[in-house]
Amino acid sequence: MAIKTAVLSLLAILYAHAGAAGAQTLVPLPPQPEGVAWPDKDWPQGTVPAQTRAPLEALIKDAMGRNLGDVMGESRAIVIIHKGRLVGEYYRPGFGPDTKQISWSMAKSFTSALVGMAVKSGLVKDIDAPMPGPWAKDDPRAQISWRQWLNMVDGLDYHEIGEDDLAKNDVVQMMAGPGRFDTVSYAAKLPLVHTPGTHWNYSTAGFHLIARALQGEIAKRDGVDAPAPQAMVDYVQSSLFKPLGMDGRIEFDAAGTFLGGSLVWASARDFARFGYLYLRDGVWNGARLLPEGWVDFSRSKTPADNATVYGAGWWINAANPDDIRPKGQGSALGPRDAFSAQGHEGQVIWVVPSRDLVIVRLGLMGNGGQSWPALYDWCQKVAMAFPADPDS
Repeated sequence: MAIKTAVLSLLAILYAHAGAAGAQTLVPLPPQPEGVAWPDKDWPQGTVPAQTRAPLEALIKDAMGRNLGDVMGESRAIVIIHKGRLVGEYYRPGFGPDTKQISWSMAKSFTSALVGMAVKSGLVKDIDAPMPGPWAKDDPRAQISWRQWLNMVDGLDYHEIGEDDLAKNDVVQMMAGPGRFDTVSYAAKLPLVHTPGTHWNYSTAGFHLIARALQGEIAKRDGVDAPAPQAMVDYVQSSLFKPLGMDGRIEFDAAGTFLGGSLVWASARDFARFGYLYLRDGVWNGARLLPEGWVDFSRSKTPADNATVYGAGWWINAANPDDIRPKGQGSALGPRDAFSAQGHEGQVIWVVPSRDLVIVRLGLMGNGGQSWPALYDWCQKVAMAFPADPDS
């Protein structure tokens, strides 16, 4: 196991900066259990361990019993995958296994995966190269790399988490205000206020720009002048949705940009498939979809010193001092190896390698108050209800 851990760490360094402050030791990602089939049309069925049943039942009852006005809001779907098997599935009336629900910012994790697949196929040559954007070549913003955008250390003057004034909140203005018809044009006006790579700042705009850049690379591959939404749909279907057996949908703004920071639609079971791809180190049914080391890059902290909670399109459950934890983010509970895709109003895909576990919770809750801390703690308590892998 020590050799395996060392190899995984070296692969992570392939993508993550070796000198990043506070870099954590990564728990190895578990392989597909012997004798367990990969999910086909449906997931293989399983049961929870005996010692897990009572605490899990109490946690599910708690989550499904809460309503919109309560802390953590209403849960509309919960899916739990343990050791490759579906061991728990719960729905609010009106929702079911085939109901597509909105990702909100879980889409960022999908967009990060799509970049990884583009790296593996050669569509993106080097994530340390400048990412194509809407600026002139001599503009310093044009030198921001794919890596820096993925790590949210781009340095732009952008305000989202913690900005309560809707008139000053950039995601509100970009998605529902004057930028809603052309999100890239909105993002193009944001000035540079930090040296790229030095300051972490949560940014939906950055992931819309990543999606647009990826569309541009697809257009160049196809020998066309302008990115076409259908080409992006085809790329997502062929590289991600079809291999995983997902029936997903993506959305675009009026200018034809995939809203890669915000809008993927899928069922809870299909969101679990995506989390399972990351639990299995980017391998699906024996085929490698993501480059070796990409999942470790995704779950390793950014190079900036002002945050320990974010990797590359994924949140990480590091032990975070309050002074560098974004408002409402993080849990005092373990297991510390958990990493997650998260979206507005309480959408989460929780991946826990030490428990060989994926937890999906979709719902509706307020973003303020104690709802996010409560959801973090609930996910961690569910994870802790399952036995730890003795090899982790």
